[in-house]
Amino acid sequence: MRRQPRQVTRCSFEPKMSEKYEHAQTELATHFGAFDFHCFSWGAHEEDNILCLVKFPLPGEPLVRVQSACYTAEIFRSLDCDCHEQLEKSLRLIQHTGGIFIYMICDGRGAGLLNKVKGLELGRTEGLDTSEAYRRLNLNQDPREYSRVAKVLQRFNLESVRLLTNNPRKISGLTRLGFKVKREPIEIPATDTSRPYLLTKRNKMGHLFRHLD
Repeated sequence: MRRQPRQVTRCSFEPKMSEKYEHAQTELATHFGAFDFHCFSWGAHEEDNILCLVKFPLPGEPLVRVQSACYTAEIFRSLDCDCHEQLEKSLRLIQHTGGIFIYMICDGRGAGLLNKVKGLELGRTEGLDTSEAYRRLNLNQDPREYSRVAKVLQRFNLESVRLLTNNPRKISGLTRLGFKVKREPIEIPATDTSRPYLLTKRNKMGHLFRHLD
């Protein structure tokens, strides 16, 4: 039987570094403090935008968080992951130290909302974890690319960052694009409902956790 090619999504397409974007900015008051709020747009689709919350002044090696959308947790407060808590912790830290929060509008680790919901249903009905569900759907485990994130960092004249992440793929992705990256862990205590997902990310996807049992 012929194997079907893996799906390609907007967040998995790596644009040329010369690709042009539109930019707009304003000021935004939040529960975490005031930020400069930027939108970088590469097209008419929502997934073609990257949002940025920036707290000046930026230190020489600023704190940076690159987070992709997780609407189920960040909007509807689902209990099966730590994405909402990571978002809040990142904004508090960046507000305190200065830095940049970069928000990629691509849910499901870049696979898209439809595929994410399909994966969640496979978990509910067949007991598959997120890694197994993506394989069943013929999806890459993490198809995100970071060329557009690089364009955002270049806008702020950054060459070296302290990256808030547990994901080694984000580190290698930005390093490959020419940035000096120092990892800053961002661990959220596991709950009974989030622990299975976090263990899958550690055991099957290589995420770095120091305090996860």
